[in-house]
Amino acid sequence: MKILAVTNRKGGVGKSTIAAHAAAGLATLGMNVALVDTDSQGHAGYLMGMPHENGLYNALIEKWPLEEIVRHVPAERYSTPDVPSQGNLYLLPSHDRTYRIPYLLEQHETFLFLQTMEAMGTQYELDVVIVDTNPTLNLFDGSIHLAADGFIYVTECEMMSLEGVSEAIKQLQMFQSQRRQYLGRPSRIVGIIPNKMRADTRLHRHNISVLGTHYPGLVWLPVMLRIVWAEAANSQELVYTYAPSAEEARDAWKFVKRTREALETWDTVSEHS
Repeated sequence: MKILAVTNRKGGVGKSTIAAHAAAGLATLGMNVALVDTDSQGHAGYLMGMPHENGLYNALIEKWPLEEIVRHVPAERYSTPDVPSQGNLYLLPSHDRTYRIPYLLEQHETFLFLQTMEAMGTQYELDVVIVDTNPTLNLFDGSIHLAADGFIYVTECEMMSLEGVSEAIKQLQMFQSQRRQYLGRPSRIVGIIPNKMRADTRLHRHNISVLGTHYPGLVWLPVMLRIVWAEAANSQELVYTYAPSAEEARDAWKFVKRTREALETWDTVSEHS
């Protein structure tokens, strides 16, 4: 099992949208996937019409058993009869108590998040965990960085968002020595997804080119800014069910398949520290 965190140090770039579609797409392709929301807004589950619940808080602070807080997402929430799900999708949701977690964890519980992910992996026979992260720096970041095997960075094609990626990658590098010390392996950069791109905007094309120069081989195909993303979210649906033939769904499948390729070739790809 691999744990992948979807992140940026800037909010509003579309992390939850990418995380939810990546998790749902991988499940549709036959993997057993858990989507873990670490943001109090709870948008990852919301996008699939799942209720707001303090699942992560109850797991880490109240120590509830997993079967009481992990939700099996019905296949009709993320797949269609024409493209039915071949795997399983589980959700560990978050809500308004999530922000309290880093203040209530004991000092010796730094690895509790990782231990919880590993327990989920065993209990639900998971292939991958997708973690939707909070953009704000907080004391819980260390637990996520120690747990995550890899990071997918989501960025808008604007300079402030690109700087958020740079800061997030610096944070990854800060935690590498600790992860090597305690777990014997570093995390890796899986990919960088330029999101909300306007194809006719020279600035966006320039910024993506600059991003590719700084991080060669790591920048994935951009996700274009189109209205169906917002319409689907407004209906608490993923684009797979809201408009399965739309360009937005095709864009989603591109980064899903790139994620699956990264997972399948994990042991043959060098790590980026």
